Amino acid sequence: MKTLLISILCSVLFISTGFSQAAEEKQRLKYEAEMETKKKEYINDFVGSIEVDDFQKEIIKQKMESYFDEYKKINLLGLREFEHKAYVQKLDDTHFVDLKAMITEKQMGQIMDALKGKWSHSDEKKKKKKEKKRKKKKNKS
Repeated sequence: MKTLLISILCSVLFISTGFSQAAEEKQRLKYEAEMETKKKEYINDFVGSIEVDDFQKEIIKQKMESYFDEYKKINLLGLREFEHKAYVQKLDDTHFVDLKAMITEKQMGQIMDALKGKWSHSDEKKKKKKEKKRKKKKNKS
């Protein structure tokens, strides 16, 4: 009888942990998919705001996506802070070498700001709105 109760208890525990792990995995996959869509939206918004031709926009978009993928890989390594910073700095220095030849230094600075989280889509909208107001005022005068 004791053996039966112990085996039932153990099976219930194993089954419940299995269900909770499946739920956690499902939640993690949902979170990753959501983050992927936000990343693509962020990149598309940024690339739409930068003033370059369509070919350069496509290359910038691809480079930014691959940069974020490499950055994610670095984060998954579980390095110490100073090692992490060194890897990220190396990534920053080497990942956009070929792109630097195609665009201006100002545009490269905008890209790096966007990668580091210093670019905000709402800031760009505000600037464009102010610019439109100025043009309308100027045209009325």
